[in-house]
Amino acid sequence: MAARTSASEIRYWQQHVEAYNASGLTREAYSQKNRIQVYRLDYWRRKISRISRPQERVPANRWLPVRISDETPYNDAHIDLWIGPIRVEVKRGFDPKLLAELLRTVGAAC
Repeated sequence: MAARTSASEIRYWQQHVEAYNASGLTREAYSQKNRIQVYRLDYWRRKISRISRPQERVPANRWLPVRISDETPYNDAHIDLWIGPIRVEVKRGFDPKLLAELLRTVGAAC
């Protein structure tokens, strides 16, 4: 089990990352000047970047409003299902069992 990172350690490395970014030095020169290992600086640069990036939380299963329009010609009637980046077009006369199997497969991959 991985050890948790303390807030003080995060602050310590956040200060180094900010100082490195402002220094204009190479990673190697900054690390040597501050007596830290280059790989640790690289690790913390990536980690702090991930921590700082806002995370968009989208519920895995959520219902979205559907607008029904009478303007669509009946012979071209279809439903577009969007599951993340995957689009499934369901046309009139579809096979419900095939659609259910497809949705289970796509759901397992997401």
